[in-house]
Amino acid sequence: MSKAPPPKGVSGTELQISEVSPGRRFYRISLDRYPDALGFGKSPSRFSDPRQRVEANRFGVLYLGSSLEVCFLEAVLRDQRDGQIGPLPMGEHELYNRYWATIEVAQRLRMVDLRGAGSVIMGVPTDVTKSTSQTLARKWSLSFHEHPQQPDGILYPSRLNGHANLAIYERSLRKLRQVQKTKLIDAPRLPQILEDFKISLVPTF
Repeated sequence: MSKAPPPKGVSGTELQISEVSPGRRFYRISLDRYPDALGFGKSPSRFSDPRQRVEANRFGVLYLGSSLEVCFLEAVLRDQRDGQIGPLPMGEHELYNRYWATIEVAQRLRMVDLRGAGSVIMGVPTDVTKSTSQTLARKWSLSFHEHPQQPDGILYPSRLNGHANLAIYERSLRKLRQVQKTKLIDAPRLPQILEDFKISLVPTF
């Protein structure tokens, strides 16, 4: 696996950009103590700003998924299934304490595309695309954010099921709008997802 940081000349190269058209819908699962579906924090995350600056001088990142399944895997299940075979117990509070939001693209997005050959063409190491080194991913994210092409964020495959995810830079949140928000427990496809991943709910109230 390569752990190469962004080369000094990356700002002079052409980024592999894919456009996301207005009207496309993506999804987000968040804890209900964060009521803004388009809200974001600046704590360390996969593509967050790595610079040691005061918070006001670092960019934020909003993460969206292309399906309820990928959002559930990334935000709720995470690595709980590692080494686990058979039914996996999960407390009901995990579903009642979260909401599921639909976010629509209001203005065209220009995303750095790390899927397929895009990352290879740009020289992005596999450690970045497979999320095996978040420190490295943050350095590359910063180089994309500061690039003269000024992309709106990063389009990348989930390490858990391969579905597309978006990491939207703070400067481009104005290009999104919230369509709906409801309790995760009421999400229409949730029962099927729980069945597919053999999750058994345990009462916690």
